Amino acid sequence: MLTTRYKSVVNRWLEPLGALLARAGVPPSALTLAGPLLTSLACLWFVRVRAPLPFCLMMAAIGCLDLLDGAVARAGGRVTKFGAYLDALCDRYVEGLVALAAAAVTGYWMLSMVALSGALLVSYAKARAALEAPVSNLEWPDVMQRMERSVIFLVGLAAGSVVPWRPLGHDLFWWTLALLALLTHLTVLQRALRARRFIRERG
Repeated sequence: MLTTRYKSVVNRWLEPLGALLARAGVPPSALTLAGPLLTSLACLWFVRVRAPLPFCLMMAAIGCLDLLDGAVARAGGRVTKFGAYLDALCDRYVEGLVALAAAAVTGYWMLSMVALSGALLVSYAKARAALEAPVSNLEWPDVMQRMERSVIFLVGLAAGSVVPWRPLGHDLFWWTLALLALLTHLTVLQRALRARRFIRERG
């Protein structure tokens, strides 16, 4: 929901920086590909050092960088369908790498995989529907889109490392993963029901 509601506002904020980078000749695809590369390095560091708070700050910075590729593409007149495809593909790699690194550090493998599978299915549910009927990205104002998932995940990981409260014997990151596991799969159901309507009306 945040993605749909505030995307235009965020885009306006990024326009000046996007224009600056476009004038400097920075290709949008370089920023897109930098996301998985920097995430891989950050995750390797996290698995080795096991310092959640600095890792969360690094991933927040990488997330801000990820928002710039679209701004640079628009400013430079280089918006392409393949660019959007590449961006979505890289986003899935980033999400998977972060989930695997956090699971390796915390040991919460089962919950991490359930939450990750839900996140990937959220994206697939929309992409697969688009093969059956014409749909717009603006027609998917769902509960757990990527921005929401990323914010909740990083806040939960940071909170689990600094807040000693352990409800029912589990730290806050465990509960964050449980919440994400539930909400992502509910979002898959939400998208499946919407896709059924789109396909019946437009397919």
